[in-house]
Amino acid sequence: MKNSTRLAAVLVISIAFFCAEIAIGFRTKSLALIADAFHYLNDIVAYLIAFLASHLQEKGYKPSGFTYALHRAELVGGFFNGIFLLALALSIFLQSIERFINIESVKDPLSMLIVGCVGLTLNLISATIVHEHGHGHGHGHGHGHSHASVIPQTDGHAMHNHTRLPPPLDPHGNLGVLAVFIHVLGDAVNNVGVMVAALIMWKTHSPSRFYADPAVSLAISLIIFASAIPLTLKTGRILLEASPIHLNLDSITEDLLASHSVLSIHDLHVWQLSQNVIVASFHVEVPVGTTLNQWEKIEGSLRECMTAYGVSHLTVGPEVATGTSNNVIEGKSKSVCNSLLGCSAAVVGSHDSLRHRGS
Repeated sequence: MKNSTRLAAVLVISIAFFCAEIAIGFRTKSLALIADAFHYLNDIVAYLIAFLASHLQEKGYKPSGFTYALHRAELVGGFFNGIFLLALALSIFLQSIERFINIESVKDPLSMLIVGCVGLTLNLISATIVHEHGHGHGHGHGHGHSHASVIPQTDGHAMHNHTRLPPPLDPHGNLGVLAVFIHVLGDAVNNVGVMVAALIMWKTHSPSRFYADPAVSLAISLIIFASAIPLTLKTGRILLEASPIHLNLDSITEDLLASHSVLSIHDLHVWQLSQNVIVASFHVEVPVGTTLNQWEKIEGSLRECMTAYGVSHLTVGPEVATGTSNNVIEGKSKSVCNSLLGCSAAVVGSHDSLRHRGS
């Protein structure tokens, strides 16, 4: 089943339950039900964003101005889902504190219990629908640009740092679907809390029994915080084009300098286009007199090295050490690099700096 189909099914379930829960929540004056209902409303918006992002990506919609198509559509959706959740959690938290100060009785806790049971059942169904993506989508979901399985490691890379790396990325992960799965699991936990609060208010007769309602609401807000913060940080890191957290740029530079005829590396950039596509670019300095045939071998070795780190798209800019002559590589001058936004002509790594680190 496609991502968009799964998300559409979860969206329909959520809309139906939201309408029922918000109505009963206002009738019974239960803050826990109202908080859970507005969590569902936020989920509906989140699911809609994820659905549209997934649908556009599956249809291969490629607007002319987007050279990488819409690889980050679901990331953007996941990021804003996290922001919505954080705002919702803060609102519920403040309302819970207010309800502790001004306690209010809850009418008809039995209806509240029934809503909690129905909600838990629907959320388990939704979780099953979404979670099947991780198992049924596990084989044959690669992308057409990865060369990790095409270029084997040669003996020249046997001692490189990338040979000791764990698997860099989960190629079957999907932060857009993951965001929805987190929403659904959070809702299921919320439903359990609603059921517990309803049972306490229904079966006990202590005047303090109505504190169970804001207590559950407070717990719901903390659960939302706990799920939204990691999601927001993870998607935000990728959108800010930070280097993948499992990669060490010093180790990459060390391996690149170990390649034959590489004098220095500068302007090294490694970032993630999406959760399973890593992109990199750098400039490499080669000796004077390097021919085109020699450069092709050097470039092949560098690409093989970066592929072993999980890089799918690589751009390498060659530069000669000093001077130029016929039939040799002519690279972009460092003065030009220095003027580019975000680029520095400072050498990231050279054999001298490598020896200095080693000592």
